Formats: sequence, C-alpha cells, structure tokens
Amino acid sequence: MLVMDIGGTFIKSALTDSDGKLIPGTVVQTPSDANGSSERFLNTLSGILASALDRQAVERVCISIAGPFDFARGVSLMQHKFPALYQQSLRPPFERAGIPVDFVHDSTSFLLGELHDGVLSGKKNAACVMLGTGLGFAFARDGRAAVSPERAPAFVLWNMPWKDGTAEDYVSTRALQRLYGETLPIKAIADKARAGEAKAANAFLETGRELSAILRKILPELDCGSFALGGQIAKSADLFHLDLPLPWAVSRHLDDAALRGASYFALHGPEACETLVKVD
Repeated sequence: MLVMDIGGTFIKSALTDSDGKLIPGTVVQTPSDANGSSERFLNTLSGILASALDRQAVERVCISIAGPFDFARGVSLMQHKFPALYQQSLRPPFERAGIPVDFVHDSTSFLLGELHDGVLSGKKNAACVMLGTGLGFAFARDGRAAVSPERAPAFVLWNMPWKDGTAEDYVSTRALQRLYGETLPIKAIADKARAGEAKAANAFLETGRELSAILRKILPELDCGSFALGGQIAKSADLFHLDLPLPWAVSRHLDDAALRGASYFALHGPEACETLVKVD
C-alpha cells in the first residue's frame, strides 16, 4: 500500500508491507504548495504515486487529510487551506492508475496510529490531541475511533466555547505566540524557555494550564481513561506541565502516527471506527 498524510506545508508518504507496517526508508516529504493550483496539486499526488510504483506494486492508497472534507467522495470542502481544491476531487490521479483510494480524517488516523502501534496500544477508551497550528482531537470507544456519520471526528474540540472565545484561541500556535508577545516559531520559544527565559516559560505554562482545564472537563464526559499528546508542539510537552486526572503520554510516533493510522484504516475499513451521532 501507499499511505499519505496531507498537510499545509508537506505531504508525507510511505509504503507499507502486506501487514500494513511502514517500510523503513520509504517515508518521504513532498512540498504540498497549499496555495497553488488544483492542477499542480493533483500532479504532485500523481508524482508521489509514480515514485511509489517505481519501488513496488501498489494495490491500495489511503490518504489522511484535515476537514472539512467529503471522505466518501474524496472531495475537499476546505476554504481556509488549499483554496484551489475547494469542491475538487482528489481521486483522479488514482483512478487513472486503476488503484483504489480511501480517505480518512487526520485526527482519526493519528488516533488509530497510536491505538494500534503507539502509546495507546491496548487502551479501549482513549483520546488524543494534535497540537500545532490548530487543536485537533479524536477519541476512541472500545478500541475504535469515534466518528460522525460524515466520518469526521465525533467530537470537535477546536471550536468548543471556552472563556471569551474557543478552545483553539487558548491552546494553539497562535495562543502561545500571543502569550509570548512575538510570532516566533514555537521551537524558538521553547528553546528560550529551556534556556531560562521567564516570559517563554510562562507562555508554555499558561497554555498547559488551559489545556489541562479543557481536558479535565471533556475527558471524563467522554469516558476516556488514557490520553496521548501529539502534533509538533508536543515535542515541547515537558514545558506544559499538564495536570490530568488519568495516565497520559507523548505520542510514540509524533512524525508518522497519521501514516500508521491511515494504513490501519485501509486494512480494516469501517471496522476501524464506530459511528456516533456527533457529540456536543
């Protein structure tokens, strides 16, 4: 199989073996050109597929991508990212090659990756946060990712009302930068915090307090007994000092959990998920 994780900056891709395990040395990052034309983007997908086919036969493709997205039809409904792809299908490059393709929400694929080959392995009712530009969230019941009938996560955290705004206003890249007072990369702020700069350390502590308070509210309501923190900002998890009422850990596969989850979804299909009426 070929699996992909489409982000605003890069498309990560990898080949898997017949058991769905990522083949070492096949993970590749390709610029995604989020503001380019739809033709250029589809050509990029075609190029990734062609490169994969040069290495081995590909019987199936599974793509992890953010919403809003029509996962059944493979049609982008995003306007904030990839504007040229709005209402466009991503299926043509794979249809031309005669290869089936599945689509899965990136929060769902991340959760599946950690549930079946990560820090949440063996956990039945678990949740994860993907902390980066935004605030992604997914949770599982009885070892299956909880999704809506539209195959989006059954609970959406980023726009949950919180204080004077939404959860993402208080826990995200922009929230950290606002607390710090400069739009530096998060890694740069983390480096300053570790070097002893109080302003940087306090920005992480305050964000950690907000995330802890949010999770203390929702995780018990969703009956979650364990938690994983993912996303690129999780590389600075030690600076948050999270205070949660359950076991938690940083993702084992920060850079490729979504690829692992996409592979699991491709192998197991709808059985990987439990469809729920969207949880408020």
